[in-house]
Amino acid sequence: MKVQVCTGKSCSGKFSKYIIKRLESDAKFYKWKDVKLEECLCMWDCKRSPNIKIESEKYNYVWPAKVSELILQKISSKKIEISKKTHKKK
Repeated sequence: MKVQVCTGKSCSGKFSKYIIKRLESDAKFYKWKDVKLEECLCMWDCKRSPNIKIESEKYNYVWPAKVSELILQKISSKKIEISKKTHKKK
């Protein structure tokens, strides 16, 4: 799962660097191996900053705890999808 955090002027002014630190900490704590964190120079949505993208879905007005929650939800929904695909009735 690819997670991009905007670090442009507006987003960094609204603590996007703390979002990155929180995600790095969460990645170690939860042992996320499939989560790739990237900094993005600008997402061109400065009025609704800070901004992130999880895979191709953009989120605005986020804060560190909210981003952690969003990623945990995405990870748990993927696990549910995987288990549904592999579960076969006999």
